Amino acid sequence: MSAPSIVMGRQDYPSVVLRLVGMELYKLRRRTLSRVVGSIAVTLAILLFLLISVATIFTSNAPASSFIQTCQSQTAPGSQPASGPAANCATPPPAVVAQDRHAALQETSAPLRLPDSLNVAVQFALIAGTILIIILVGTIAGGEYSIGTVRLMYTRGPTRTQFLIARLLAAFIIIALGMLLMTILGILSGQLLNPLSGITQNGDFWSTGWAGHALLYLFIGMINWFMYAAIAIFFGTLGRSTAAGIVGALTWFFVEPVLGSLLGFLGGFTPGPFGDFLKAIPDYFIGNNFSALLSDQGQYLFGGSTTSTPAISVMHAVLVLLVYFAFFIGLTWWINERRDVTN
Repeated sequence: MSAPSIVMGRQDYPSVVLRLVGMELYKLRRRTLSRVVGSIAVTLAILLFLLISVATIFTSNAPASSFIQTCQSQTAPGSQPASGPAANCATPPPAVVAQDRHAALQETSAPLRLPDSLNVAVQFALIAGTILIIILVGTIAGGEYSIGTVRLMYTRGPTRTQFLIARLLAAFIIIALGMLLMTILGILSGQLLNPLSGITQNGDFWSTGWAGHALLYLFIGMINWFMYAAIAIFFGTLGRSTAAGIVGALTWFFVEPVLGSLLGFLGGFTPGPFGDFLKAIPDYFIGNNFSALLSDQGQYLFGGSTTSTPAISVMHAVLVLLVYFAFFIGLTWWINERRDVTN
């Protein structure tokens, strides 16, 4: 009996890359780590809004005395302070207390409703989700080096560049799905828990323009994750291991805001051009430039700036981030092409 023929598939460049993307996604799907990371992401997205609903319940059931503003009786200079009922402020009428309770409840429960729930879900994903993405993509970057199959992989026919492009595309597909998953789960959780506040969701914010800015807001969040994925792939390729990719990207993620605060502090105490130079350095950090892009969209979505970096222009942020992408992806490509993997 003859062996069945092997279907090689189309050998043009895009078709080979697409098959390699499928291979990378298949490997990720089969890993236990991927299931663990996905479960953590789902749990965190829902847990955040559960905590907000708990705060809403506490505010709704708080005693009336919690909403009565305290005040002190005024006494003339040199006179004795009043004692007894005259020393206390007049208790506001129940209608005023109810109004204050409603205002506090509305403020506490606002993250459960759109448009605020979109902001809360995306901003939380950019903190907790970035760490999960770095861990997951780190396995793509250094996995072949860690288990010693990189030499075998590079002898299968496709070029090294095709393998690298496939890793990047697979990482972006995971990132897009992860961002949409955490955001949609967060918004739906907020909508399901919002009846606890007794405040209905209104649609005054909705318009075609708002939807466009919301999609762009989500896309910026995805690109934010993709930047740290590119950093993880760079360090994983440079260090030839999964650990190098994860540790390198996590170090960058945590050190950058600390270093930015330190430079701003030193610049405030250093007079002259050198102090201005120190304070300007954080304007070229990854996190601050992504914050500027998100803040620009936040003005349309939420009625105000959502970050503390409005001084960075959109054009400045885009150019700086493009340089970072070119640096990390370009250097990864160069190392990938030049490195000897015979051993």
